Amino acid sequence: MAPVDRRTALVAILALTVVAGAAGCEQQTEDAALTAGLLVLSGDVGSVTLRVRDDGGSRGRRIELPDPATSWVAAGRANVLLATLVDGSTYVSDPLGDDDPEWRLVEPVTSNDRPPEPPLFFGTWDPPGGAYAQLGADFSGNSGMRAVVTDPALEQAVEVTMDERDALPAPAAWIDDDRIVLISGEGDATGAMIIDSATQEFEPGPAGVRLVATSGDAQMAAAWPGPDREVEVLATEAWLAGEPSNVRVAPPDGSSMPVVMALDEPGDRLAVVWADDEGTPTTITVHAASRDWASVATLELGEASAATVAWLR
Repeated sequence: MAPVDRRTALVAILALTVVAGAAGCEQQTEDAALTAGLLVLSGDVGSVTLRVRDDGGSRGRRIELPDPATSWVAAGRANVLLATLVDGSTYVSDPLGDDDPEWRLVEPVTSNDRPPEPPLFFGTWDPPGGAYAQLGADFSGNSGMRAVVTDPALEQAVEVTMDERDALPAPAAWIDDDRIVLISGEGDATGAMIIDSATQEFEPGPAGVRLVATSGDAQMAAAWPGPDREVEVLATEAWLAGEPSNVRVAPPDGSSMPVVMALDEPGDRLAVVWADDEGTPTTITVHAASRDWASVATLELGEASAATVAWLR
């Protein structure tokens, strides 16, 4: 793979991990009950806020962050939150309640008592909700990719290095309690790598995928094959087996591709951040199985430069 300029790669990653200011989002249509629990991180790089939407249909409650330079959030067991900063440092909170959570910096070590090699990006909780997976990669050259799984309670990490694989800037997706998927490839030849965090072994997964997200319980998957294709929603086992999906979600007018996808815990709701041909986010849509996967909410992003979404568990 040809070397990727580090600044260009960082911009691409921040386009996935920073949300446009909430004031720039105009609610167009919404079924409020079906957006309850949607986490929205918003603001400019280095100065963001986090809100969780409620069933009242408002912008929701603001949640204090560990640092305004937060670039990524996710929710684990008992709604313990994860926050990854622009510099790659990662914090976890106590369980989210009525008050603002307390945050602590996670400083894990691997089996050799050394911290995982930086930089680390994103953060996806496993189905039990007690450990999270991150992508490790240096996009300044052909340096391979790493899967890092951390138990924040023990501050222990497992790091699996794949020197012959080139990473794409996309978050990990869990396919069961032990295995995760990362996306690798070059040009049109992209595909999933399946990494077993228990055995530290890895193998190729489904080919022709650019972005994948799984539900909190890992039973459902949303996969995007690539340009000019729709998002496909199906059982995770069916996706792994290469079976076709009967559920397809097309981009709304003015958008061409998804840049962030998030399924809720049981896989009944899908939130998608859509972007135009240049990768600039344009719209957030929420889809529900109870409505035959039709859109139940639309947020136009206006002049936003980036956006992301996640669900409470």
